[in-house]
Amino acid sequence: MTASTFLPKGAVPLEPYRSPEAFDAEKNGLFRRAWLLVGREEEVPKSGDFVVKQVEILDAAALIVRGKDGVVRAFYNVCPHRANQVVWEERGSTPVFVCRYHNWSFSTDGTLRGVPDQAAFPDLDKSRCGLPPIHLQIWDGWIFLNFQAEPEIELEAYLGGLKDYLGGIDYINAATPIVIQTRLKCNWKIVADAFAEAYHIPAIHSVSLKPRFASPENPFGRPLLARTFGPHGINSMYGYGDYVPRDDQHIEALAFDPAHRSEAAKADIARFNQHPSINPTGTRDWSMDVNYVFPNTHLDANPLGFFTHQFWPISVNETRHEARFYVTKPITVRERFAIEHRMAHAVDIVLEDLSNVERTQRGVNSRGTAYMQLSESEMLIQHAAEQIERWVNAPTVREAMAGSDAI
Repeated sequence: MTASTFLPKGAVPLEPYRSPEAFDAEKNGLFRRAWLLVGREEEVPKSGDFVVKQVEILDAAALIVRGKDGVVRAFYNVCPHRANQVVWEERGSTPVFVCRYHNWSFSTDGTLRGVPDQAAFPDLDKSRCGLPPIHLQIWDGWIFLNFQAEPEIELEAYLGGLKDYLGGIDYINAATPIVIQTRLKCNWKIVADAFAEAYHIPAIHSVSLKPRFASPENPFGRPLLARTFGPHGINSMYGYGDYVPRDDQHIEALAFDPAHRSEAAKADIARFNQHPSINPTGTRDWSMDVNYVFPNTHLDANPLGFFTHQFWPISVNETRHEARFYVTKPITVRERFAIEHRMAHAVDIVLEDLSNVERTQRGVNSRGTAYMQLSESEMLIQHAAEQIERWVNAPTVREAMAGSDAI
């Protein structure tokens, strides 16, 4: 059933999951050099709208704002006067940014606008004292940041074949996400691994997901398709096409019934599912796709739309997990009920996964084993481990990506 067997067989070492030295290498060799997906441009729809994104592993906060000219830009949330944080809120809208320490002011394009008592700065070159920029590029509405002084490669080259594979998806409901954030005591890769495969579903999700992700014909939910695109990868997962709620699952049956959806929602869902990379094998026995955007994002799709999981490192054994579920804005009571049920179910599933990751970290830290032995169904985990190792050891980004289809 697995369409690709591109990965070499073997074990994946656990030292990078517990080593402070490995974490430091990932900070400088990976996160400071890679293009990092941080959100969507719908988060800043109008001129003056801004949002602050935390990138803890780099000790950085990125201020993303749409300027008067409509261009989306990113800056370090740092005043060039005394390095105070300029913006204290997580999001908002303003025609001008004012640092509250000494009231230096900045336009939404980052230029220094005003300096109180400017005569006391006789040699001040205002043109060199704007908000410090961060490189930002947008692909299909997704905002990416690069924290190098000058990116070694452009975003298009970084995405490589994944850009064409996923390009043109109609990201429905992109302006109305439901966001779940959790701070976890484990390495970021342990959380990422937890959402990369379906092999765990019959065990951890035996009630909540197993009826949809497994069947007598495929009891362990082996994947339908696996591919890589340079450092990125995809895992299209099996789903039981004949699934229906049990007779005693009355609430589930009400929410499962598509009759609650408005005609507009039905049209949006149909349009979304027409893209060839949504359920790429075209089978009715499909549940979802995990599209791994290197290094720390899963851009996932299921028959009702898309959602994301992001894994932001804080320290070697601490992670901020952020899940965003993009759902339609309900226009009827029944539609609202179905969405609330769907989100309650999603939260239960996420909690089942997250309840396990700290136990995994404790096992990793015990050094009872040096390796984890992976199955073919866990191919995204092995691929990610190999790519991370390449990046932290490569002198340049181009060498890290050498031999891939991404350059």
